[in-house]
Amino acid sequence: MKTTFQFAVLMAATMAMGPFAIDVYLPAFPVIAADLGVAESQVALTLSLFIFGLAFGQIIGGPLSDRYGRAPVLLTGLAIYAITALMVAASNNLTWMITWRVIMAFGSGWIMVSVPALVRDNAHGKEAARLFSLVALIMFIAPALAPTLGSLLLWVGDWSLIFWFIAGYCLLVASLLWFKLLRHLPKREAKQEPVGKLLTNYLEVLMHPIAWRHIVIQALGFSVLMLFVTHASFMYQGWFGLNNAQFSAAFATGVGLMGVMGIINRRLLLTYTPVQLLKIAVSLQLVALILMNIFLAFNSSSLWSFLPMMVLVGGTVGAIAPNNQAAYLEYFSQLSGTASALIGALQFVISGTVTTLSTLLVDGSITRITLAMLLICVPTCLATLSLPRAQPLPQTPAN
Repeated sequence: MKTTFQFAVLMAATMAMGPFAIDVYLPAFPVIAADLGVAESQVALTLSLFIFGLAFGQIIGGPLSDRYGRAPVLLTGLAIYAITALMVAASNNLTWMITWRVIMAFGSGWIMVSVPALVRDNAHGKEAARLFSLVALIMFIAPALAPTLGSLLLWVGDWSLIFWFIAGYCLLVASLLWFKLLRHLPKREAKQEPVGKLLTNYLEVLMHPIAWRHIVIQALGFSVLMLFVTHASFMYQGWFGLNNAQFSAAFATGVGLMGVMGIINRRLLLTYTPVQLLKIAVSLQLVALILMNIFLAFNSSSLWSFLPMMVLVGGTVGAIAPNNQAAYLEYFSQLSGTASALIGALQFVISGTVTTLSTLLVDGSITRITLAMLLICVPTCLATLSLPRAQPLPQTPAN
């Protein structure tokens, strides 16, 4: 790649395939349910099972990318993603749609785990954190635009057009990846080690005395965000009575602040370390959640005491995610694929479990939702503050 910005755009476009596969078809749920003759709650299985398939794909794809190289794993994931998107479009019953969505998620896992590994291969330390921040900044466009794009495609055609679009987007990104990046990568010799070493590599990452704290931060921090996303419609529309346009504006404000925080984070990384900025961002999120719960305890119907704090909670993710990922991968120069797979998979499994349980526990109460977010943020903050300030020593190659 000619510039860091071009590389970041390409990585963001690749990473965005996960959010696209999740968010772009949300407006089509009622249409899909009617077309397949099932309830909307059953169509939702194509989303929840996708999350777990995504995690499983990362678990398998990460070690393979360390063993055989980034390009073969990434290109295989792209092929699986594109083909299964077309098969989803052709599905005429829910069983086949779920089946192809799960396989699609598996391929998506191979794609998403390759991006952090490629970033780590090309940068480290502050530079890696700045690159992750730039990738995240560009990628925020995907979840913000995906539902609107899905609605537009539904207006043009039926719900299958959405998955034709996803397949076409995948093929476009695959072409750019090959001609701009992958064909220029040095050929990687496959490591001559037993397959059982893949498991011991995971244990090596998981038992690292510092890295597991970053895994906790990533998984629980993402759970806070997913609790908000899962219940955003209820909080803004059901509780505070916003209409569709007002809800979209409130949601977009949070996404916008993530972008702003990403820009500020990139500038601050010229002076501070990723761990220092991570501690500030998580502490700020905790303070915002404490204030939000206090405000709601006194007046749970006041949107204007709730909205600024909730936007700040979401916005801090723009600094938490890139700094945490860069600091974590700094420990694993030789196992960056495996390390990326582990943190990515646990992020999705834990957040998926938390959000599923939250639907049973919140019982239509906004205060229970925000309290759950606060209770999850507390151990996140404790894990963050326990991180050492010193930079890690470079990892020695595994024998």
